[in-house]
Amino acid sequence: MNTQKDKRATRLILLCWLAYALSYVGKLSYNANISQFEADLAISHADAGMVSTFFFFAYGAGQVVNGLLCRRYPIKWVVFSALLTASAMNVLVVLVPTFAAIKFIWLMNGVAMSFLWTSLIRLLSETVSREDIPRAVFLMGTTVASGTLIVYGLSSVLAAVGAYRVTFYIAAALMTGAALVWLLAFDPLVRPLRAERLAEAEGAAALHTAKEKRRGGAFRAFGFFLAVIACFAVSNNFLKDGLTSWTPSVLGELYNTPGWLSILLTLLLPILAVLGAGVAMRLQRAVRSFTATCAIFFGVSALLVLCVILLLPTSMIAVTVGCFGVISCLMAGVNNVITSMIPLHLKDHFSSGGLAGIINGFCYLGSTLSTYGLGLIADAHGWSAVFYVLLGIAAAVTLLGGIFLAVSHLRHRGTVDGIRL
Repeated sequence: MNTQKDKRATRLILLCWLAYALSYVGKLSYNANISQFEADLAISHADAGMVSTFFFFAYGAGQVVNGLLCRRYPIKWVVFSALLTASAMNVLVVLVPTFAAIKFIWLMNGVAMSFLWTSLIRLLSETVSREDIPRAVFLMGTTVASGTLIVYGLSSVLAAVGAYRVTFYIAAALMTGAALVWLLAFDPLVRPLRAERLAEAEGAAALHTAKEKRRGGAFRAFGFFLAVIACFAVSNNFLKDGLTSWTPSVLGELYNTPGWLSILLTLLLPILAVLGAGVAMRLQRAVRSFTATCAIFFGVSALLVLCVILLLPTSMIAVTVGCFGVISCLMAGVNNVITSMIPLHLKDHFSSGGLAGIINGFCYLGSTLSTYGLGLIADAHGWSAVFYVLLGIAAAVTLLGGIFLAVSHLRHRGTVDGIRL
């Protein structure tokens, strides 16, 4: 019986992995080809980045709204519809006659995609046992890197043969396939697991009620903690999506690499980012603090950006790509901590879907600022100014994490991240 339950849990986690990883192919299909659009349509970095800004604005705002409302949604049909809508938006990008229309299509893509993460995290929190949470955290932590690897690998090949727009058709086909698999597999996996979790929840309800009165101080401490995590979230996606979006342009302009080769070299970022989930879980087990794990990752990232700045005059492309790759790994680790570990580990105290939506909303505030903002800075002051901005952000949030840990240690001794729940 336990073996059958474990198999169902594993298959459900893999089903959620498939849906979200393939959604990333349709989410980043434009970003992976942003340098191709610039060259093909003779547009500026800022104009090209505005399309992603429209997407990230809709996606980030939608994350917050859907996080608060996801308990009312029928997850089966919401995820299915979101994947099909995103598929249609990818096809429309190729068919519209003007570049001006693309940003509005990509905004609708962001709206559709915003339903996915909160729904999937809510589903896992309602169906997966506490023993299976580490496995769910690890696998869901690899979705972003895996989807990014697929779309950038595909784009590099198609750009090399002058057919980069085919990327959008393939992304649409992959998401449609994922939607159909989701629809067919959902009920056989979810119904028995949900029934098991419901029985467990009824047994824990009395204990939860007994503790409720003692939590006033804990929730105030959690508010402080969440504010710090929100700053981490904005900074994480500012660095992560800024590098992912603009690395092909950086390599093309600073090192004169052709467009297809720039995209191919950018593949190093998601390859190393796949390791981020595992690295984050190991460090989290060692330091036993979400804040400390994130602060360490941001601190190392700041040092790597500084290394890029210092070695920029030497034109050592291998060092630049290597540093970007490690930063991508570290930011994937931070993303795993704040959007997977925290919501799922605190599922007994807060709505995992709601918490994931709020945190992810802050993540995509960073994405909204980075793609257009960094493109604007690059147009006005060059890529070296962009690197200084990234350095300042990484250093600032490292300091913020250190201050929070020091204050929480003094005020709440014996707790993790200053929280006692």
